[in-house]
Amino acid sequence: MGHRLSVVLSFFFCSLVSSFALPPSVHHPLDALTPDEYWTAYRVLRAAGHVEESTAFASVLFHEPPKDQVLAWKTGDPISRKADVVLFDKGHSYAALVDISGEKLESFTELKGVQAPFTDDERHGVEDAIKHDPRVVEALKKRGITDLKVVTCYAVPAGFVDLPEQKDGKRLGWGGCMDAEGATGMWDREIGGIFFTVDMNAKKIIRFNDYGAVPMPPPSNNYDADGGPALPGTQPIIVSQPGGPSFTIKDGEVSWQNWRFRFRLDPRIGTVINLASINDGGKLRSVMYEGSLSELYVPYQDPEETWNSHVFIDAGEYFTYDGIGTIKPLLAGVDCPSYASFFSGVFYNTSGHPVLRPQMACMFERTIGDPAWRHGDEAGVSGRPSRELVLRTVAVVGNYDYLLDWRFEQTGTIRVAVGATGVLEVKPVKEKTVDGPMSDDLMAKDEKGNPVEFGQLVAPGVDGVDHDHFFSFRLDLDVDGPKNSFMADKLVQYQLPKDNPSPRRVIWAMQPTMVKTEGDAMQDLDLHHPTMWRFVSQDMHDPYGYPTSFEIMPGETAASLLPDSEWPQRRAGFSSHQLWVTPYDPSEFYAAGTYVANSKDKDGLPAWVKQNRSIENTDIVAWYTVGFHHVPRPEDWPQMPVMWHDFDIRPFHFFPKNPGMDLPMTP
Repeated sequence: MGHRLSVVLSFFFCSLVSSFALPPSVHHPLDALTPDEYWTAYRVLRAAGHVEESTAFASVLFHEPPKDQVLAWKTGDPISRKADVVLFDKGHSYAALVDISGEKLESFTELKGVQAPFTDDERHGVEDAIKHDPRVVEALKKRGITDLKVVTCYAVPAGFVDLPEQKDGKRLGWGGCMDAEGATGMWDREIGGIFFTVDMNAKKIIRFNDYGAVPMPPPSNNYDADGGPALPGTQPIIVSQPGGPSFTIKDGEVSWQNWRFRFRLDPRIGTVINLASINDGGKLRSVMYEGSLSELYVPYQDPEETWNSHVFIDAGEYFTYDGIGTIKPLLAGVDCPSYASFFSGVFYNTSGHPVLRPQMACMFERTIGDPAWRHGDEAGVSGRPSRELVLRTVAVVGNYDYLLDWRFEQTGTIRVAVGATGVLEVKPVKEKTVDGPMSDDLMAKDEKGNPVEFGQLVAPGVDGVDHDHFFSFRLDLDVDGPKNSFMADKLVQYQLPKDNPSPRRVIWAMQPTMVKTEGDAMQDLDLHHPTMWRFVSQDMHDPYGYPTSFEIMPGETAASLLPDSEWPQRRAGFSSHQLWVTPYDPSEFYAAGTYVANSKDKDGLPAWVKQNRSIENTDIVAWYTVGFHHVPRPEDWPQMPVMWHDFDIRPFHFFPKNPGMDLPMTP
């Protein structure tokens, strides 16, 4: 038994996993790819002559079957399985559709005008050439750095900004260098002033700029492995679930309270929720066919090219950058309660082999002492405690860590939450005293002479550069079935008639507004002109005659301050609005487009909605943007406290009354 256990554990932690390390577990058409299926895709491509030793598997993703087939599928029916594969070899990008069930290649085409995602192998493959370029060596010497052993030079995907070197469609990266000497972390070791553009295929710098040396600040040593002692008076808090979880998972379907749903883990976008429905008095009613993160966009705001080039479209550009996808392993007792249930993920490496990673997601129940409802009157207090089910992953993209929650509540609401933490990406600046003049790196004046700032000092000589975070969530809501309509119900002022006896003259009223086309469905938050965003069924009504619906209820969020004429904004135009609504299209899955590396603005939400398709009484998809502007503060350094942003998907005329009225008196 001990020997067998050690063998199993070795498979958990090695990077190459044979197909027998995880037994076949396809119970449903929307289940994630298994190790056997990854190997089948690999063998099919190899047999077709498309795999050489130099071939990189830049992307291997589950290809969803047609929605109508999934909805018609019953247990015992055959399951069709396919994979979308993107290969990169000798400077060329190829897209393949592999029929896994039939073990055949369905299509194979060279990509024109778009490129495969960058890979970790590709990034490391240019580091040595960059570091030994004579211009880089000379720039380092000017800064007193001659030991290249402690220097790392990097190139990240160069977003299209219409530079001369981008005219001919080269595969370009750009970046700078870091000096790790004396440090335990890298994120405050950027060597100021060095910037270059790299031809990734030729593995050489094609443009180099030195904007001037900046003294390197002392290392912050921002990783603390052990922590400190508890503050005086701290008493232990023990949370446990000794009887095990209340949820069950059978053949991949989660059952908890009245919720039923499936989920899979995707290398590019993380958790994908499928077929979320509510058991309402014995009848299973659909709420959401599919929900997932679609894209992340983080543009930095600094006048120097070394920093305003930091424009990251993370899910599309970096999901293959470290070999295990966007989401990363979780730490029990920190990321999730120690009693949580953990789930492995099967992803792939650039050789096309399956990779098994443990603890990639967790699921747990919790009660935090909040009431589901309560009321106090002369007779006393009545109420019910609440509990919720949390499905959590953590996306780690470079310096930032994002906790991504899908929280199912007993009252029929799904709360989607993003918690940002990690390490700031910081810039070395000329040393200034707190009460002395501000560095030009941090402050300038606008055209009217007004002072403006591009960042905040978070440590001596360390600038936390201003930036944004935008998360696009794709929400294929199917409220009581696939055919829905979008209602943008405006809250408007209503003038009371002059003969009304009330002394008040103005109240507000809800003005139901059916939005007919996707071009009219782009919505922005406006506190002075509030609007409720509801997705209604035109086939089902509640007992009071209203169409059943679910509402997307925004939390604190933001829109991009960059104009649409700016190339970064053109590439990530989804951040211009908080809500978009499109008709369902299986090819429209990623808010900034499928192929993001070196992309222009030919794909993604802004391009799709130009078609101005009908969204009335049909299968529609909502795209909600969670955003926040981040002006760093010293309290965010050297590790940033978790900052949460969320929104709700909540029932509205879906139930005839509060579904939590009969909750028990104990959570």
